[in-house]
Amino acid sequence: MSIHRIMVAACAALVVSACATSEDTVPIPYSVAAAPRVPGAESIAVTVAASDARTDNRARIGAQINGYGMEMAAIRSEAEVAQVVQDAIAAELTQRGYAVGATGSRVSAEVRTFYNKFSVGLLSGKSTADVALTVTVATPGGSQVYSREITGKAERSVQLANGGNAATTLSQALSQALATLMADPEFTAALTL
Repeated sequence: MSIHRIMVAACAALVVSACATSEDTVPIPYSVAAAPRVPGAESIAVTVAASDARTDNRARIGAQINGYGMEMAAIRSEAEVAQVVQDAIAAELTQRGYAVGATGSRVSAEVRTFYNKFSVGLLSGKSTADVALTVTVATPGGSQVYSREITGKAERSVQLANGGNAATTLSQALSQALATLMADPEFTAALTL
C-alpha cells in the first residue's frame, strides 16, 4: 500500500472518529413536506398521540464511532422520540388542512425503530437511519379502523460521525415514512369515519 493511501485512510478515520468519546444530545429537525390542502379537511377533527415501543436502543438514537467503526459515545435526542414523531405527524396533518387538536379521530403511532448507524469508508463515512412505526386510527368512539406498519430509511455520506449528522439522517428517514403514510388513501379515508 502506498504512503499516500495510508495517509488518506488515516485522515478519513480521524475525521469520522472526531470526538467519539463524548456523548452528544441533539434536536431532531423535521421539515414538513409541501403538500396541497385536502378538500374538506378543515372540518375533520384529529388528535395525534405517539408512544415509544422500542425494545432496542431505547435510551439513544445512535452512537458515534471511532476510526475502526466501533461504537463509542451515545447520541441522544433532546426531546423524547415519541414526541418528535407525534409532532411530525401533527405537522403533516396540519399542512394538509386537518383540524389537529384534542377531539376527533385518534391517530396513534408506536415507535418500533428510530436509530442511526455510522460506518467508516475510505474518504468519507456513511450515516444510515431506520425508522419503523405502527400507525393506527380509531374513531372518536374508540373503534380501530386503520392499522399499518410504515418504515423509512435514509442514507448519507458524512465526514463526521456526530449527533448533528445522525439527527439529519433520522429526520430524512422519518419524512420518508410519513410520506408513505400520508399517501395511503386508506389512512386518509379512516380519518373521516
